[in-house]
Amino acid sequence: MANERLPIKFFAKREVDNMRVEAGGGGEPPKFILGEEDLYIKARAFVSVVETFKEEVAKKERSNSLIPVVFKTKIIDDAAAKTHRREVSNLFRVGADNNILGLAEADEIIIKLDDSRETEKIIDRLKNTQRYAHALSCIDSISDFKPIVYKSESQEPVDYKVILINFQNYEQNTAIRNYFERSMVQLGLDVKKTNYTADHVIYNIQSVKLDEFQTIMRNEAFEAIFSIQPMPKYTVSLDMEDDEATINITAPKEGKKYTTVGILDNGIADIPHLKPWLAEERYTAYPEPYVKKNHGTFVSGVVVYGDHLEDEEWVGTEGVKILDACVYPDTDKEGIEEDELIRNIQEAVKAHHEEVKVWNLSISIVAEVDEFSFSDFAIALDALQDEYGVLICKSAGNCKNFKTGHPKGKVHQGADSVRSIVVGSIAHKKAATDIADVDNPSPFTRVGRGPSYIIKPEIVHYGGNAGVDSHGNILTTGIKSFGLDGAICQSAGTSYSTPRVAALAAGLYQEMEEEFDPLLLKALMVHSASYSENLSVPITERVNQVGFGKPQTVREILFNSPNEVTLILRDEIAKGEYIDMMDFPMPDCLVDGDYFTGQIVVTLVYNPILDSTQRAEYCQSNVDIKMGTFDAKKDRDTTKRNILNPVGRDGSQNVLLEDYYSKRKMRSNTDEFALKERLLIKYGDKYYPVKKYAVNLSEMTDSNQLKYLTKDKNWYLYIKGLFRDHIEIKSQQEGTTPSQEFCLIVTIKDPTGTKPVYDEVNQKLNEYNFWHNNIKLHTDVTVRI
Repeated sequence: MANERLPIKFFAKREVDNMRVEAGGGGEPPKFILGEEDLYIKARAFVSVVETFKEEVAKKERSNSLIPVVFKTKIIDDAAAKTHRREVSNLFRVGADNNILGLAEADEIIIKLDDSRETEKIIDRLKNTQRYAHALSCIDSISDFKPIVYKSESQEPVDYKVILINFQNYEQNTAIRNYFERSMVQLGLDVKKTNYTADHVIYNIQSVKLDEFQTIMRNEAFEAIFSIQPMPKYTVSLDMEDDEATINITAPKEGKKYTTVGILDNGIADIPHLKPWLAEERYTAYPEPYVKKNHGTFVSGVVVYGDHLEDEEWVGTEGVKILDACVYPDTDKEGIEEDELIRNIQEAVKAHHEEVKVWNLSISIVAEVDEFSFSDFAIALDALQDEYGVLICKSAGNCKNFKTGHPKGKVHQGADSVRSIVVGSIAHKKAATDIADVDNPSPFTRVGRGPSYIIKPEIVHYGGNAGVDSHGNILTTGIKSFGLDGAICQSAGTSYSTPRVAALAAGLYQEMEEEFDPLLLKALMVHSASYSENLSVPITERVNQVGFGKPQTVREILFNSPNEVTLILRDEIAKGEYIDMMDFPMPDCLVDGDYFTGQIVVTLVYNPILDSTQRAEYCQSNVDIKMGTFDAKKDRDTTKRNILNPVGRDGSQNVLLEDYYSKRKMRSNTDEFALKERLLIKYGDKYYPVKKYAVNLSEMTDSNQLKYLTKDKNWYLYIKGLFRDHIEIKSQQEGTTPSQEFCLIVTIKDPTGTKPVYDEVNQKLNEYNFWHNNIKLHTDVTVRI
């Protein structure tokens, strides 16, 4: 079981998780809004459908049925944004209870009708085409909801897993569950009920024969089912080829699709090891006599052969292609100024952005970042990435202060790029004269923070070691790559730790059957990063020296073990909105005695609105996150002024706050999590584009465990955007609403390695009507048959 590898998962917030900070603003209507005649035709068709629901509701009222009518509405592709979906929800939201139940599919909202008055109200709204033009234009279809059924093809009796619809009302859920259980018993079926929490139930209908399955589908209780499928029997296998242990010349496999890394450097030599991996096209800003190609060749060797050359699995790719983008000349012959370098980079990315999404930039403007103002180089790199949807892996820069015994310098300009992922260096080995111990910051690496105290570099990788001999000369213990003649040579620098991260980003994208998403790749790498047990840097200084640590390999990032689960929420948040998931799927198996235990790692990466005129406030927006426990949901009176959300939380507590943890327990804890994940929780301040939290619930003080971690607690996840005055005023003037994309990754882990965290979270996601899906992979992975 320990060797099982289960794919990490995407999940999406439900409609009930969308909350309003205040009334929505204006702005130009979407282009897909229909004209008056088309709206009338569509509304008439929808009214006809809801009229049939009205008849069903009346029939249920006459028979005093417990189960309400449930239907779904499908959203058009152009209205996939959650703001549009909210318009649709508002059209159908009626009655005292929240009748928007969740999602059937990513584009289908589930809605319940409890009585005829609610149905009449919806019909009246559908007829009001002027007021509800936006919502009506968003809707593709309205149809009755049918339970999701996966029938076994086996002729033998089968155990079925049943999840009932969550009707978002405690009393209604309780009554319908009791009715369902009685109905199954009356059919002579053996039903096993498992209570994960008070409002989270999964049923196992055991040994169901084919004719009995048909009987279940004809029973009225079937209408309360969200999904029914054969009870899963879990097996996982992963097809993997052994890594080659030599540095023989390798070539791309025929028929395999490879990701290409653009090497923004001084050119790549056409040596035998790299030739098979070079893209046919190239970019160069200079004639052949004016380029040297030594640096770019070395960088390229690390991208393609990094693991093989060191006989280690540090990245875990099976090869990526490289594109030669020569953006600066042989500086021994011809210098280059900042604006020329920027133009060259822009031209290279513009020419090849469609086929190249990951770019390596291991060169810097030789000047330290300013404390309060972001560099022009960084601003240019940010704009380039926004325009073309690419990810730049940027080196932190090198420093020779160690030669004279001075402290390390701040990261170079360009490494303050908000959109880029910036990479520092740690030592992979230590020779007699080297200064750094293994897994500690290389003597030459530059350190953070960046302007406005943002965390730069975000991560580190192996880039070599260095020291000084008795004569004051610098000696290096380098990492291996290729020289201009194709021979193996060594060198050290952040220039060579960065291409490992570029190879990792490309390797992740290569393995995923997903659209290219730089925010997701950045978040995955930061989330996986951790500190080595060999790291001797004080806790208070770790983020400055090595960011969030060294990332894991491709395979370790993309897969979980059975005792852990990694969930990805990829979304966008606008001014006036926040997300409050009051049914966060915390697994009950992590309850030990009377308290929740376990380890939680949360990474939030977002794309803040940028405005270069604002200097220290270049980042104009922020996302805050809270995750924790609460006592119970509470109804709120939306007729009162400023009360816009019908449901709230009582007794909430954010478990990501550092103050609730025992310093004594944290000091005495020497397990792997404490050594590798320990970082001060306060490194999540406002306007940091990357935030990360790591907590071990067992380290909470005894009194706080009693207050916040008892087994009867519910769990929530809260995300809210914040926008500076400048961008708010600017948006008002432009008639727009400021918003920002974010990627949130949460890993929940059982430190004992024995509890089925992955399974239970998956079950909870189903029970609470969350859309979720395993990350799509190109490799052949058999998961959960």
